[in-house]
Amino acid sequence: MTRQFKLPDLGEGVHEGQIIRVLVSEGQQVLEDQPLIEVETDKAAVEIPSPYTGTLLNVHVKEQQIVNVGDVMFTFDGGATGATGSGEKAKTARGESARAAAPRSATTSVTMPSNGGIKPASPAVRKKARELVVDINTVIGSGPSGRVTMRDVTDAASGGGAVGGAVTASDAGVDRLVAPSRGDFPSQSVVRPMAVTALSGGTDDSDAHGATRRVPISMARRTIGRNMVQSITTVPHVTDSDDADITELDALRRGYVYENDPNRKLRVLPFAIRAVARALQRFPIFNAVFDADAGEIVYRRYVSIAIGVHTQRGLVAPVIRNSDQLGVLDIAEALDGMAEQARSAGFSVADTRGGTFTISNAGAMGGSRYSTPIVSPGQSAVLALGRGRKQPWVIGDSIVPRLIQPLSLSFDHRIIDGADEVAFMQFIIADLENPARVML
Repeated sequence: MTRQFKLPDLGEGVHEGQIIRVLVSEGQQVLEDQPLIEVETDKAAVEIPSPYTGTLLNVHVKEQQIVNVGDVMFTFDGGATGATGSGEKAKTARGESARAAAPRSATTSVTMPSNGGIKPASPAVRKKARELVVDINTVIGSGPSGRVTMRDVTDAASGGGAVGGAVTASDAGVDRLVAPSRGDFPSQSVVRPMAVTALSGGTDDSDAHGATRRVPISMARRTIGRNMVQSITTVPHVTDSDDADITELDALRRGYVYENDPNRKLRVLPFAIRAVARALQRFPIFNAVFDADAGEIVYRRYVSIAIGVHTQRGLVAPVIRNSDQLGVLDIAEALDGMAEQARSAGFSVADTRGGTFTISNAGAMGGSRYSTPIVSPGQSAVLALGRGRKQPWVIGDSIVPRLIQPLSLSFDHRIIDGADEVAFMQFIIADLENPARVML
């Protein structure tokens, strides 16, 4: 009698995913907890481990396929063992407790036996190895239980690590992401060359005018598109733009020195997040949401700010929970964590849930000044930070150079009036122009 493995629960509210890679093949001997596939959901990539040790008879999925929770993914031979037998012994030897197969995020450690034949590494690390034309199986992992880290791969590519054979250029792929370093997050630009990215994968085709290429839409991009259409067609948007003189704030943050890391820099964004959190407490309508079905306004008694972050899969908005209870330095620490997750594509679905307000750091991309951000479903407002620049500014009767931060606020006009928006924006500007207020 054979055993079938179905796609397990992928997280709260997630019912489908897209196959990024199939890591095994029919007829292969598979160990319990060995990665079988990489699946991309709307906000995260996960590795799906095997619940059995045994021979893989059938692979029922292929790359780029959309799969739903409960779909049959693999068929194992009747002698496959799971939580008992050889699988249990293998897990005991690794010091792990027996558990049912479940997806793990891209950053979760997976410990494989030395004879498993597959190096433990996250999907993001495997992708980086392909990009850098590095055979990951020859890289010596410095992580827990020999797990290969992003640094191991980059060191190997530059000749600083152990590298044997190489994968072909076609296997390596061409998609590129310049993720921010901890010190530069989030003001350093995140670059995804459109000409290269747009032609990654897909199939050749043609239209009446010439050659084309069809590229499957990722799960993240599908979700972004669906959410944007829902928002723009159901929420009457109004956008207001204004400026904040952040010259004093810039001097304050530049003068701050981290005791344990003098080279680390305090950025403007933590101050902006703190200012917004304070404003949401003062003007709770911006932390609320319009429930059209119930005919009610739902006021959230918690403040959790989502931050737009560009990753390999597109825009992700992880949430800083209880933002109103955090100081500027606490928020800076949270942003550092986001930077690490952006580099490893390690955001889980739960990381993107529960936001009550969104901040888009549009200026981090380099050229943006004012914009018209779209309100996320389930929220009532979004603030976009443009690129701060020195400009001639009138102070008293003099014109002096000042560092000016452009701000663009879109809001749901069904529940927020113009007078409320002006007061909300001016409160934020006052905090940014008087940074001591947000440091208290």
